[in-house]
Amino acid sequence: MLLKLIPLLIFSLSFNASARAPSTFGSLKNELQKVSQKHLMDWVSGLVNVSSPSRMVGLPGHDRARDYLKEEILKADLKKTGQLTITSTQPQIDEVKKFYQKDFDEKLEGKIPSNHPDYQKWLRFTLFMKELSESRKNIPVQNIIWEKEGLNPKKVLVVSAHYDTISHDKETLLVNEKSSMPGANYNASGVAVALGLIKTLSEMDLNYSVKVVFLDWQGIGFHGSFLYARELKNSGKDVLGVVNLEMLGQDTTYFDKKKKSGNMCAYVRNLSDEQSWAKSLTDKGSKVTQKVSFELRPNGFENSDNVRFWEEGFKSVTFTQNWEEDFNPKFYQTSDDTPETLNHGTLWHSYQFIGGAVAGTLLDLSR
Repeated sequence: MLLKLIPLLIFSLSFNASARAPSTFGSLKNELQKVSQKHLMDWVSGLVNVSSPSRMVGLPGHDRARDYLKEEILKADLKKTGQLTITSTQPQIDEVKKFYQKDFDEKLEGKIPSNHPDYQKWLRFTLFMKELSESRKNIPVQNIIWEKEGLNPKKVLVVSAHYDTISHDKETLLVNEKSSMPGANYNASGVAVALGLIKTLSEMDLNYSVKVVFLDWQGIGFHGSFLYARELKNSGKDVLGVVNLEMLGQDTTYFDKKKKSGNMCAYVRNLSDEQSWAKSLTDKGSKVTQKVSFELRPNGFENSDNVRFWEEGFKSVTFTQNWEEDFNPKFYQTSDDTPETLNHGTLWHSYQFIGGAVAGTLLDLSR
């Protein structure tokens, strides 16, 4: 595998005199509130606007999105307490094709007749995605990584959010590369929360290291996380777990089956150690805010990058909207996924909750 690391800035990792380490969730909440709702929405709108009409891999907006994120990370870490790196890796196209074929074989082959319309639709999708990945074989996978060392640098918590977009036709499932894919919720919302975490964590002395990773190629075989998970496994770090951020700005009462707002989800597998770890995160988040809740759902969620971290044996939880009870198909991977359609308050409260979970873990807070 061809792997090229592009170190942008090697920041001093020594703690400076002005760094802070909140000792309670109350003081942590005060720090988190310095990232405002406006900050988050500025990041969402900024990413959407600079990459218009799409951040799909291989299109011009994709490159502009990467450059925008590099600049915003540097602005968020004004005191230069972390290290920023962009990896440039040749995609493993055979692995991407294998990913789609395996999914088809496990879910459809031999389970429904080959002449069934659903079989034919998913077969066309599988073949199309293989062809699409082949057409991108010369486009490197560029993950963006901000890392800050803690007092115990060998232990690391990873936070991930993908920055590319893709749009599938609702009927055929095929991709129209010319269609508009603003991706405000999918996944500028997760990216904005990750940028907020950098802004907050850069100001603190941490007990453990943190890596905030903006993943590429999510829309094509979760390939950015596939490559990064393998790199992480070989890093020699003791990985506490991976907190994956996906679609944190959609929240309605109209579509919600329970007619509630603020009911989000934290998806894990049905494994006791992973559930226990994830519950410790949600417990910490709830001590910062109860404006939103993230219910633990151990259903092996398959719609985000968490699956690639699971493949490499890492604990991973995906913080996202409620896919079972408040999923709005009108906006998912469509041209309607604009900043104006987001629930700005829910996005901000989600940031505070996730900030409490992440920073609370990195600081070993208990009260």
